[in-house]
Amino acid sequence: MRTTLRATTTAALALALAGAAIATPTAAFAASAPAQEASPARTLVVAEKCIVSKVVPSVSAGRTVKLTNSAHTGAVAQLRDEQGKVLNTVDQSKPVDQAAGLRIDGVLSSAPVFRQRAGGGDAPWTATAFPLLPKECNTAGRLHSTTTYGGLTVKTYKAGPQAFSSHVVENGKRVGFLRPGHTAYQDVRKVGQRYVRLTIDGEVHSWTGATTTSPKLGVYGVVGGTKVRLVKKDGLYGVQMTSRGSWSNWTYFAKGKSVILQDDNTIVVLNANGTLSNFVQGAARHTAPVWQHA
Repeated sequence: MRTTLRATTTAALALALAGAAIATPTAAFAASAPAQEASPARTLVVAEKCIVSKVVPSVSAGRTVKLTNSAHTGAVAQLRDEQGKVLNTVDQSKPVDQAAGLRIDGVLSSAPVFRQRAGGGDAPWTATAFPLLPKECNTAGRLHSTTTYGGLTVKTYKAGPQAFSSHVVENGKRVGFLRPGHTAYQDVRKVGQRYVRLTIDGEVHSWTGATTTSPKLGVYGVVGGTKVRLVKKDGLYGVQMTSRGSWSNWTYFAKGKSVILQDDNTIVVLNANGTLSNFVQGAARHTAPVWQHA
């Protein structure tokens, strides 16, 4: 089981895409983009790109079906009434509901299809394709490694040099997807109380807890001396991190996706709900970031 942090084989990676970022690492990690060190203050919104949805008419009058395709949990179809109340759901746990006349073919595939028929009788099924995910939201290549953390299993696939992706499975169900972008060093996903991190070199790392209980804006301290500033703008939480005592010029905002920042041996994660977690390599005990002042 790999539990240590390790260096990337690339000397310098840009930090502008795909939901993972590094804040001015030392030689032990990838160097930050030169533009970051010399530029004025900048912001980056890290958005969840691996969940798409659309609403289609139901074969039952006055009702609709919301189709959601997620790289993390597969396809989900929700039958809703006129007020939007969910009446029935089919997903990877229950892909067929004969009584409700709902069904998903290929619930965990890259091209799932929703089928429905009125009243759950013998009428023919009508078919509607789920919206397709961007190609970077699908695993590709051969199985590279299988790593287990308690009830979680991380299956990592390799499509080429620094082209890795992972599915996280819990109790037989897919609950997460990881894929560092071409210009990012790492990606992270929170499943319950556990964080799972995948680097661009295919390394898997995980830790539990060390998460703040509520999003309180201001400056936090992390074991080892790193500081983190939590802000909020236009409904989104953002995070800024110090590097060797100086604040980074970048603030990363989380839109439906956790943001991961790294400096030396310190990792900080901002969840979309404004809570913060950290992992410090070599620390005897991991505790959540501690709020210091506004």
